[in-house]
Amino acid sequence: MKEIMKTVNEWVTGIMEMLINFVAVGAVVEVLFGSGVFGVSVIGNLTNIINGFGNSGFAGLIALLFLVGLFKK
Repeated sequence: MKEIMKTVNEWVTGIMEMLINFVAVGAVVEVLFGSGVFGVSVIGNLTNIINGFGNSGFAGLIALLFLVGLFKK
């Protein structure tokens, strides 16, 4: 069972790293070319997410810190 959990954890970690890289590349492409990748505005979406955390007050701050802690692992 431990081997299965280890394998699943490795897969999830790999997928998360890949998605973070896609977001980073999408942001750079949007800055360089002025338009989003495949019609999606990465910077606009990130701005909306950050504004959502900001509008939630203390609960938003706690949620943001929790997410940052998850990504730092």
